[in-house]
Amino acid sequence: MNKKAVQWLYRELPELEARGVLTPEISGKIRRHYDEAMTSGKTMLTLMICGILGALLIGLGIILLIAHNWEQLSRFSRAVLSLLPLLIGQGLALWVLRTKPQSGAFKEGTATFLSLMVAASIALISQTYHIPGDAGTFILTWMALIVPLVYLMQASLPAAIYLIGITVWSSHYWNDSLKGFLFWPLAAVVVPHFIWTLRQEAYAIRSALISFIMIICVSLGLGFSVGRTWPGSWVIVFPSIFAVFYALGSFEFDSLTTNWQRSLRGLGGLALIVLAFQFTFRDLWKYLSGDVYAGVGETSGWGVVPDYAIIFAIVAMAMFFLLKTLKRGSLTDSLFLALPLLAILGYLLHGQAVVLLLLIFNAYLLCLGISHIMAGIRSNNLPIVNGGMLIVAILIIVRFFDSDINFILKGLTFIIVGIGFLVTNLWLVSERRCHEK
Repeated sequence: MNKKAVQWLYRELPELEARGVLTPEISGKIRRHYDEAMTSGKTMLTLMICGILGALLIGLGIILLIAHNWEQLSRFSRAVLSLLPLLIGQGLALWVLRTKPQSGAFKEGTATFLSLMVAASIALISQTYHIPGDAGTFILTWMALIVPLVYLMQASLPAAIYLIGITVWSSHYWNDSLKGFLFWPLAAVVVPHFIWTLRQEAYAIRSALISFIMIICVSLGLGFSVGRTWPGSWVIVFPSIFAVFYALGSFEFDSLTTNWQRSLRGLGGLALIVLAFQFTFRDLWKYLSGDVYAGVGETSGWGVVPDYAIIFAIVAMAMFFLLKTLKRGSLTDSLFLALPLLAILGYLLHGQAVVLLLLIFNAYLLCLGISHIMAGIRSNNLPIVNGGMLIVAILIIVRFFDSDINFILKGLTFIIVGIGFLVTNLWLVSERRCHEK
């Protein structure tokens, strides 16, 4: 539930009563309805957190108890004890599905417990019967067995475990582009649950959690699985994937109002800013085609097809969202989503016009900061203004330390920028107070 929207409604109710739009009885019913919903949401969140923590502690405790006397047990006893936690977890999951199908806390807790018990049973059975295999095989088997829980239990924590697992698995094949490519179809398995969670519970904490984990895992998986056959392609791919995240958070879920709920937009935008700052340094473009980026896991023939296909698909999505943003007329969003286009330009020109590229990306960051400041002033939003001023300030500081300008001039510039921060904030606070009066 959108807390800010409810607070706004509460502030409007007295005026609606005074105008006769609502009777005091109806106004009271509205308040009671939202009070109960807010209280219920907090209770469910508490129960879910306690259920997940309880499942983790119980699962780890069972594993430790079994491990303590493991060497003294017969092979048959070991096999029984290896499967017993798994059977207990399955029994609990079945009980929850039959008796408490609407309880998110119970479903998350039991699904998490069962996910851990699957891993414990696989490891114990493998150790008991000396089944050969490496860490990659173990992780992939574990993930394949727990992914049905995501949909049977409608549980997000097993989905998060699954995403983390396949990301770790893909790291084992970072120098094998064909095996690394499998990260993408594996990750796509939980995308329907990810979309369902955001659509059904856009304001819930688990939506923010799975969004955060999805961004981190996809970004890491991208680094492990893409770019091995195209040296330096990360300059294009990473701005494109972060632009896609930013666009999804801005357009598809624009009803979200708080920063923790908008992790797609927030983390995507932050990553784009960090990359833009990286692109303002000469050394990156100077050594882009050097040995440090080339020759890692190169393949030929059909081996390059998955790598190129993923890169072009991600870039195409970024360009699609850029065109969509330009049609909407949002200057700040357009600037964010323009970074992949500038990165492509930089990749094409890095061997011939490094100075021009440095000017372009410095100007880009300056425009991005100014657009934030102007947007914040128009909406009287201090965080947005401060974000824009922070971009400009960091750009000035970075360029000053990256140049041979006199220290006195640097110090004066820092003082001027600091005064600008204070004056702007004081002015916006006074404007806000005038509007509230």
